[in-house]
Amino acid sequence: MSKSFEETGTRIDTFGERLRREREARHISLDEIAAATKIGTRLLRALEEEHFDMLPGGIFNKSYVRAYAKHIGIDEEQAVADYLQAARETPPDVRLIAHQNSSMHSDSHRYGTGNAVSRRGFPLIPVLILLLVIVGAAGGWRLYQQRQWERRQTTTTRNVTAPLPGSGGQTAVDAQSSANSPDAANAATRTVEAAESSPHPPGPDMSAVPAGAQGAVPFEVTVRARDRARVEIKSDGKVLVQGVMNPAEVKTVRATNKVIFWTANAGEIEVSFNGKNVPLNGGENDERVLVFNSHGPLPQPAAQ
Repeated sequence: MSKSFEETGTRIDTFGERLRREREARHISLDEIAAATKIGTRLLRALEEEHFDMLPGGIFNKSYVRAYAKHIGIDEEQAVADYLQAARETPPDVRLIAHQNSSMHSDSHRYGTGNAVSRRGFPLIPVLILLLVIVGAAGGWRLYQQRQWERRQTTTTRNVTAPLPGSGGQTAVDAQSSANSPDAANAATRTVEAAESSPHPPGPDMSAVPAGAQGAVPFEVTVRARDRARVEIKSDGKVLVQGVMNPAEVKTVRATNKVIFWTANAGEIEVSFNGKNVPLNGGENDERVLVFNSHGPLPQPAAQ
């Protein structure tokens, strides 16, 4: 049975004295141990003088004792046991540690890893679900708004089906075409052409304009969209704008003779002549035609 390394003949050395005696017997200095173990000389001297209050405590103290004992060549385990006795520390209960580890392992299986994390940490899953609901709601709202706009455009196209006076039964918009189809664009063009060629166009009465009034002074017409709107603008016989204008989009045309403007969404459009606002007086799904010459917008006909 191994004896404590503190027993020497008839005298029992203290723990620190035995460390120092074993070191000096091997002609090893504290500086040599400090250089090999990376433990400060002050801490090594505190071990030899049993000033344990100067040490960091716990497993650090025991690791210092092991490193010291290993370097000078004495039994490491016996040195640790004698240190614990000298420092009046109780060795750790291995059975208790094993029981605690076993209990933690059992709890993780009983409740599941995910639930254990959610109880101790941030509730990640509810937050992810909330984010998905918000994103889905935003996407659904945008889709609903787009469908509503398309439905209004389709309704406008179907409602504007009355024949134009003097146009041989020609309609302003083909009721069977969609708002974005080529047929709808052609229908808008036919409406503008009717304003030019019909004896009684849906726009102003061209016969009321004095001869020479359509003349040579350049002017400009500006169209601004408050929301999506279908428009066509014809300047001096040429179609310059045709299709859908997006919100805040601006179109400006210049002419010396005549500008004809048509829209299927009067309530979504602002029109100005040479910088002066020209009221359209219509709802968002109302069709309007305006004719301009160098003197400004020509008078609108009475409602049919």
